[in-house]
Amino acid sequence: MSKKILSLADLDITKKCEEGYEFEVTDDSTGKGTGLFLTVIGAHAPVLTNYVQKSLNQRRAQEAMNEKRGNKARVRPIEDDIEFGTELSAKRVIAWRGISDECTHENDMTLCRTNPLIKEQILKASEDLANFTKSSAKS
Repeated sequence: MSKKILSLADLDITKKCEEGYEFEVTDDSTGKGTGLFLTVIGAHAPVLTNYVQKSLNQRRAQEAMNEKRGNKARVRPIEDDIEFGTELSAKRVIAWRGISDECTHENDMTLCRTNPLIKEQILKASEDLANFTKSSAKS
């Protein structure tokens, strides 16, 4: 039995995370499907990692500028962090079925702001790398 040799491209999880994964949103109380299907990208997709890096670099630069000017350190309110998390969740949604409104970033934000249970399911599906590597597991 010969052992399969992998290339670096085979091991590129960031590329695989760019491919959408569709899942059905479940009702937390019953565990049954709701008829709402969301397509998400994986947590390691470059669009997400680039967004995190850019946002955090901007925060750090602003803090450094304030410090350099002799301004008091600004305590960042928790609401900023919550909004950052909502933005990061919404950026993971690339399509949906079962919602009459168009899937836009603004509507993704509304969905994540108004339904924390769906937001949790988006994060769970996006963070589960098995959702993005199943096809490559075949040898």
